[in-house]
Parts: sequence; structure tokens; C-alpha cells
Amino acid sequence: MTRWQGFYSTPQVSRLARVPLSTLYNWKARAIISPSVEVVDSDGCVVEEGYSYADLTIIRIMRALREDRLDLPSVGIALRHMYERLGPPSEGWSDANVYIVGNRIFAEKSDEWHTTSATGFGQKVATRLFGDLFPVLREREEEGSILVPRDYTPYVEIDPRIMGGQPVVRNTRIPTSLFPILLAKGKSVDDLVSLYHPVSRETIEKTVEFEQYLDSAA
Repeated sequence: MTRWQGFYSTPQVSRLARVPLSTLYNWKARAIISPSVEVVDSDGCVVEEGYSYADLTIIRIMRALREDRLDLPSVGIALRHMYERLGPPSEGWSDANVYIVGNRIFAEKSDEWHTTSATGFGQKVATRLFGDLFPVLREREEEGSILVPRDYTPYVEIDPRIMGGQPVVRNTRIPTSLFPILLAKGKSVDDLVSLYHPVSRETIEKTVEFEQYLDSAA
């Protein structure tokens, strides 16, 4: 396992992608998508298996397919483009963002292509033609970013190079799951503001809200 792949257990993927555990097990049994990352011990024996960041992204796209927001040919076209542009999923896709906007998938990366329409055979989205429309469309989408809803992106990030790809407070290595745990143990928000300065009260409250959103969606 390399550091930029990320590592997500099946329950974590279920929670982050909002896909039932039974569906993930069914997809694995049918060889549709399976855990692709292995943790091995010093003897080379596999002690745990999990999904990569790219696997998580693909599962989120498959969820949109199941919700009839995308059709199968569109998903096939999008995945082919992302494989060609971003490389195989084993490389993590850690330096790119994928968005679902209506029935279209877009890929963003800091290269000469910037934003491409994955469902449009990789057609480059020209800024001079698209203007401010793309950011507006993203904000209208419930998910915004494919994994973190737009309401939480100023406060939460998921990057396979940080804490194994678990949700963290933006620009830190603090897992978002930590704050609800501490609150459940009797700490107050004021206590957390003091303990984790300079993380703001608003950020703490929003990350707690994000964790509650994941729980409610699950």
C-alpha cells in the first residue's frame, strides 16, 4: 500500500459513499468492484484489505448510476476518460477532483486540461465559453464534490495523502470523527476551541454537523 492510495474499510466506504454494506458485498461477490488495497505484515501475509481513494470515487459514481442519475453508457465513457487522463485507480487519483453535476461527470486537475467533461468523451471545458457556470452548477448539486458536500468543503477535506484518506478538518491532520467522540465524552465546544486552537468554533461545529450528516445518510 502506498501513502497516496488511501485506505478505506468496507464500513468506511459504505458511510462515505452512502452505499449499503449489503450492496458492497454483492458487488464484491459479483466481481464488479472489490477491495484493491492490501496491508501485509513483515512475513508478507495479508492482514487486512480495503478500498483505495479511486475505488471510493468509482463506487460513488456507481451510486449515481443506481439512482438513475447516470446511464450505463455514460458511466463507461466517463470511467474510460478518467483512466486515460488520471491513470489506473491503483495510482490513487489523489491530485484530481471528480464532480457529478446532474447527469454529467466532470474531472478537474491542475494540468493543461484543467476541467474536462468525462461523460463528454473528455472534451475540455473552455473557460471562455463556460465562464462562471461550472461553479454555479457545482453549488446547485447536493454533493458538489463527489465525496464532500459543498456546504462542508470549506471545513472538511478528503485527501488520500493525509491520514490515509479519512475525512479531516481542512488544512490539518485532525480527523473529523474526533470532535463528536470528545463531545460524547463530556467535552464542550468551548473545551474543543481551547484544545484545538486555532481551529475556529464554526469549523468545529461544521465538522460535527458533517459527521452527523454521514450518520443520517447511512
